[in-house]
Amino acid sequence: MVRVPWDKLAAESPKVSEALVTMLMLRLRERARAIDGSGGDGGQDLCEHTENGELLIYEEKSFTGRMNQVRRRQVVRSLVSAARHQPDHWDLLVPIDHNPAELRWFEGLREEFPFVRHWRGRSWLDGKFAAHPDLVRYALQESGDYILERIAEARAERDVLLGGLPDYLERASALHARAQEICPHYAVRSTLGSSGQTAVHLTPKAPSPGEQAAIRFVGRIRFPAGDDREEERRRLFEETMRFGGEVELAADNLTGMRLTGPAGLGLEQLSLGGVRITSPRQEVTPPLHGQLVLKRQSGVPLTSLPVTFTEKVTGTEGGTLHGHDVTGVMRVRLRYHLRDRSGALTFSFELDQPVLPQTVVPVLRLIAHSLPGNVMELVLAGANTPGVQALISAGMAPPGWKDNEAQFWADAFDDLGRLQSRTGHYFPLPEDFSRQDVRDVREMIALLDGDENVLTGDTVSVGIESAEALDQLAEAAASLSRVTVGYASLVFALGEHQIDLGPCTEAYTMDEILNMSEARTELAAHGHTTVHMRLARHIPAVRYLGDEPPQ
Repeated sequence: MVRVPWDKLAAESPKVSEALVTMLMLRLRERARAIDGSGGDGGQDLCEHTENGELLIYEEKSFTGRMNQVRRRQVVRSLVSAARHQPDHWDLLVPIDHNPAELRWFEGLREEFPFVRHWRGRSWLDGKFAAHPDLVRYALQESGDYILERIAEARAERDVLLGGLPDYLERASALHARAQEICPHYAVRSTLGSSGQTAVHLTPKAPSPGEQAAIRFVGRIRFPAGDDREEERRRLFEETMRFGGEVELAADNLTGMRLTGPAGLGLEQLSLGGVRITSPRQEVTPPLHGQLVLKRQSGVPLTSLPVTFTEKVTGTEGGTLHGHDVTGVMRVRLRYHLRDRSGALTFSFELDQPVLPQTVVPVLRLIAHSLPGNVMELVLAGANTPGVQALISAGMAPPGWKDNEAQFWADAFDDLGRLQSRTGHYFPLPEDFSRQDVRDVREMIALLDGDENVLTGDTVSVGIESAEALDQLAEAAASLSRVTVGYASLVFALGEHQIDLGPCTEAYTMDEILNMSEARTELAAHGHTTVHMRLARHIPAVRYLGDEPPQ
């Protein structure tokens, strides 16, 4: 464990020890609200409200040495002030490990102030600083050794690159490491654009930096009136500030603007060519599960789909939950407003990898039932509050889709999934799956169900390999007899996939053989021929699987 030399630092500069304590408190301010101490802090150096609604007050003292009577009286005065706020707990933070007498005095305070909780002393502070060396560097950045090291590095940056790329990478790595030390609140990264412009990325080192660490705009952001693009940028900016997200402001929006923020970053010296504001995404742990339900206004359910929210961003008035449905095809965004407890759902769809046809059916059913006049509701698992519910005013169908098209493709992919299940031949959804493919799939399912397919067309062609078969065919055509033709296998093609349904039979009633003379000549010369026949109009041709007609 690294121990901070409190006594030596306090002897050299009494303010250094106080600065170190203050830097440690900045970590607490990630969850706590800092109190402005100008004119007295009312007994609250730091306070926070827990998730259970308890008020915690932290009292900071930069004392070193021992807790003498004068210092004890100061602590009691702070306790009296803190008692006005009726806290549930009160902790003392001071770089002194108590001795037995000091501990007895501190514990005796609970007789009058029952909310007194912990004495956080030097050993406790040392442990915290060992876990956060960036705070120590930040508080001691004027140390002589630290400055000499930085001077040596600065001289190295101006030297010629003797080692080529390895030398460049080593220097870049050193600069990156130094950049992380200039502020304990933000990680710093920069990139160089194709046109030579430099973009600086500041990312909070914690999910929610404290108020003192926030970056703020000073001045007024301009959005020229009459420009639709600027109006959209204004709307996006306001929504990002209120609910989290990402927005980019151009130089024209920032005329006369400047940024302020934590000391050490030097934001006031920057000339703003543009600003991109991005809310850091926080992981939702554990993930928040829910059910998206569509129903009629009467309450009759139509369809539902499980959804899971895994990330969130926050703003000044609420936040946005990001998630997906159980299939992974649909992205779901829930924007919530804390004050009026309202919410708005937004959906997007993407197929970024091959999926089985059954995967997209639930999402297409949801789109099909998302019609104006129906009701959509999001019910969160385990939540005690009512779900988000709204009357649908506009459908979810992608642009260019016709009425009932979502229902058509849901049924089509459902059929394709059934066909794959019946045949045991599974494959991803073909990219060029057409309406003709939809008809072919339904014909195959009907055949597998034992039904006949009625064949369309006026003519049919049959292969013949013997004179006897040709004579029988000619006799059948003359008497309008029914002719059956068997095939060893019936194969359908769907994209790159071949589906073999096994042996099949086709039955025809012929009106006339169209090429009898040519067929006899070809059969005599080659031992096989193809006969083209015109079908009887009033008796349809049929196809069925196997060699026996369906019952």
